[in-house]
Amino acid sequence: MFRGAGEREERGTLFGDMAIPPEESDKHARWLDARPQITAALRSRLGASPDLPDLAQEVFLRLLRVGQPELIRDPQSYVYRVALNVAEEWRLRAAQSRDHGSEALDELESADDPEETTARRERQGTIRRAVGELPAATRNALLLHMHRDMTYQQVAEHMGVSRRAVKRYMANGYAALRVAAAATNAHERDSRQ
Repeated sequence: MFRGAGEREERGTLFGDMAIPPEESDKHARWLDARPQITAALRSRLGASPDLPDLAQEVFLRLLRVGQPELIRDPQSYVYRVALNVAEEWRLRAAQSRDHGSEALDELESADDPEETTARRERQGTIRRAVGELPAATRNALLLHMHRDMTYQQVAEHMGVSRRAVKRYMANGYAALRVAAAATNAHERDSRQ
């Protein structure tokens, strides 16, 4: 709450909820009377912006940071200039900011090579199909080891089989995936030629 030059209390207006320490209130009392001027200066540049109260608060905070306000020759001009500077800074920041909606993301260009992206997707699809075609025990052992970072011993305990059986499942699974990957690589080479 503020107590300005007339010791009146203003609530619910611009700067109305900010407390000024008593030792600072006399020093900065002149800024309290500048609220209408600050609001008018900001509106002249920004119109009826929803950010107007926040910008007015920023102006007031900048005015409070003035070390010796009594040295300012023309306080009204100073207030007006600070308000215009804040409005201009806001306008520049707003002009540089980008929309973060999904439409803006669609406009961004991908840094990936489209051919490489397609090839990578085909390889991933081939590997997924190959994993899906594996026997259930082999597939489960591979997925537990690769996706859950389980050791062979942990996979064996989880599946209720011996560690040796897990090693056999892994060897068979890796062999099947190597065959699928080799077929994909051969297909990619043939399509490039």
